[in-house]
Amino acid sequence: MYKVMLIDDDVPMLKVLQQMIEWEQLDLHVAASTFSSVKALHLFKETMPDIVITDIGLPKKNGIELAAEFAEIKPGVRIIFLTCHEEFHYAQQAVKLDADDYLIKDQLTADQLEESLRKSVTRMKGRKTEEVPDSDAYSIELQKRALFQMIMDGADLEKTRAYASRAQIEWPYACFMMGMIHLRYSDFELLYNRSNIPLIRYAIYNIALEIAQSYKEITPFIDQDHFMVLYNYRPNLAGNDQAYLQSYLDELLRQVAAYLRITLQIVLVTDKLVLQAAGSVYQQIRSGKPEFYRAGRVAAASSSQLLGQLFYPVPPDFNSAFRGELERAVLEKNTGEMRGVLLRFGQEAASRRIEPEEWTEALVQLLREAEILFPRRKAEEDVYAYIDAARTMEDALELAVGRLERLAQDQLGHAGGSAKSREPRLQVIQAFIDNHLSDNITSIDIAQYLYLNPSYFSRYFKRLTGLSFTDYVHQYKMKIAANMLKSSGQTLETLAVGLGYSDRAYFSKVFKKYIGFTPSQFKQKHQLVRKS
Repeated sequence: MYKVMLIDDDVPMLKVLQQMIEWEQLDLHVAASTFSSVKALHLFKETMPDIVITDIGLPKKNGIELAAEFAEIKPGVRIIFLTCHEEFHYAQQAVKLDADDYLIKDQLTADQLEESLRKSVTRMKGRKTEEVPDSDAYSIELQKRALFQMIMDGADLEKTRAYASRAQIEWPYACFMMGMIHLRYSDFELLYNRSNIPLIRYAIYNIALEIAQSYKEITPFIDQDHFMVLYNYRPNLAGNDQAYLQSYLDELLRQVAAYLRITLQIVLVTDKLVLQAAGSVYQQIRSGKPEFYRAGRVAAASSSQLLGQLFYPVPPDFNSAFRGELERAVLEKNTGEMRGVLLRFGQEAASRRIEPEEWTEALVQLLREAEILFPRRKAEEDVYAYIDAARTMEDALELAVGRLERLAQDQLGHAGGSAKSREPRLQVIQAFIDNHLSDNITSIDIAQYLYLNPSYFSRYFKRLTGLSFTDYVHQYKMKIAANMLKSSGQTLETLAVGLGYSDRAYFSKVFKKYIGFTPSQFKQKHQLVRKS
């Protein structure tokens, strides 16, 4: 009998999975289940399951990161991912992390779960008959990680080539050309949440791997939030080596745009590199952002052109020339002028060749000062993480402009009794939520009610409210719960069930996330206030 482990921070979902099918009839046994990614690692080592079913969007350590660690501990483990991400069908066509399946929780049926588990069992049985275990995809990927580190360390050429062969990579030629690939965050934030970065990152990597199958001697690597592509080639008289790598990168841009609906930033290092120098060039570009002031999606230049650039410190009081202009634009609610001021801020930095990291810090300071002028503003820290990670000034500015435009739209919505509340569609959505307070409704439920495509509805709702539908519903219900705790004598269990939360522990967890206290802390606090 094969052992199965279940991981999901939604406790009711764990119960649903356990009760959804007859596990023993499939020759399976649920050996462990947990809502904690930290406990998951301990339980995995303790039980050594054959199959893991895990949510992707776990706090602290997400499901993809857990799966990678499980594979290192037990290379043959089979993985089935769960997700509630409404846009997941974009990535579903592209992500192939050697997982057996990707199941959308809101659409999950017993038949789907059984089919996925049978697939896992079949693959496990197939592995036992393989004669060459080193060809296992997990093993190869682990070897590629070690190979990447050897390249970064500038290891001996022949040792590196020999190790590459173990990962089924052949580099017969002396010359290498390099490409570096990064997310364009101003596109990413329009469709995805920050918690989805690992999923999208692996989606891009696996698209890169699939395309590389048609491009001889091109090898993609993943390095946390960065990607490196190495092209091993023999120079020819036609001089079309750069065009070959450019063709690969263009195809990557096209497929990522088609499947994931985002664009990428690419650095193409055009000169001939020896393998021992590739790691040093890569690390200098990764840390220094020499492409920062270049326009467009692809920055193509030699390593000397990229790394030979000089950048200068931010001049004293650099922000002061723009602070007053931006404040006036904010107070006048002039979004066009807000954009204009920030673009001039960027142009001045480009002309002075200000060090990218220092300019980014100056932009963040300017943006935070402008935010203070917006009353009732919603916290949005993700945008600052995106700005810090942005590889180009163009991307960072677009993120900053987008933040100010959203704040301005929010203020217009609050004026005159809230324009948002007069939006007919939102009134219908709000009424649906009010009529189903005791149900666990999803964006798919409301999309079906409105006869809309679920992915379209998700984008529409995020644009309308600034929140995902799940966050909006949780936040709304927790505000109701907080008011009820202040004025009602209901037990916590009754209150949770009345708001669609069947598990008290999960309800308390959600309450703390959105209110800042556990229900008991909140109730105690307001009892003390009344007594005083």
